[in-house]
Amino acid sequence: MRALAQRSADAAKEIKSLIASSSSQVERGVRLVGETGQALGAIVAKVSEIDQLISEISRSSQEQATGLAQVNVAVNQMDQVTQQNAAMVEQATAASSNLKSETVELGRLISRFQTGASVSNARPSAPVRRPAPAPVASAPAAPAQRRPAPAFAASATATAAAVDSWEEF
Repeated sequence: MRALAQRSADAAKEIKSLIASSSSQVERGVRLVGETGQALGAIVAKVSEIDQLISEISRSSQEQATGLAQVNVAVNQMDQVTQQNAAMVEQATAASSNLKSETVELGRLISRFQTGASVSNARPSAPVRRPAPAPVASAPAAPAQRRPAPAFAASATATAAAVDSWEEF
């Protein structure tokens, strides 16, 4: 009986040490589970923060795309205005050239009139340079007859058109 009591006491001590060991291991496991929960919470928070940053980047990219589209529209409008300005300058140059030649022609025509002033005061007019007329193959050759009034009227019409286009500008 004594041996049985001794074995029971030894078994009880061994069970007590196993329970203590199991208790410390369970405690350590609980601590690890708590730390893992905290780590997972931190990971969730960081993932949420990254999601917000990606959303902000996406919004910024959309705003930049909108801004670039507006810049593109503005550049296209400036290009159109520049082309219109160039066309108006070209028209003004043509009108000015036409006006110059018409002025020379008008001076030549006016110099034919005698106004009573001495002939020594009259200055000679510059020769008028005119472009050669285009040859007409089917029309018979007719004597050239100058009619300054229609040429001047055409010049006045061209000048009025040039003035109208400048008014648009």
